[in-house]
Amino acid sequence: MSKNSILLGNIGERIAALYLQREGMQVLETNYRIRGGEIDLIAKEQHTYVFVEVKSRTSDRYGRGVDAVDARKQRVLLRTAQKYLYERGLEEKSARFDVIEIDFSRGKPRLRHLRDVLFE
Repeated sequence: MSKNSILLGNIGERIAALYLQREGMQVLETNYRIRGGEIDLIAKEQHTYVFVEVKSRTSDRYGRGVDAVDARKQRVLLRTAQKYLYERGLEEKSARFDVIEIDFSRGKPRLRHLRDVLFE
């Protein structure tokens, strides 16, 4: 991954976290990692834990951001989220998976929030 794409991803994640906070969510974790998986943002909306994959793009050459969340990536996200909930004794809590796309192709970033996108 190039330095530019890492920087773009970091900026996109910060924009997404600020957006979630403005929407009334509490951001609990950024870049939660376990062996073999990572979740960009973990937030809480009322009684629901929200696991967020952020996809930043400078063009649509490789498709929309949500298109990159394929079946393999979904399995990784699910396993990582299960580990997060287990570690905290939250297995019985409500949870969902969202994707936030950040489009940088037109200068000012445009954000698209796709809720409850899991999956398979």
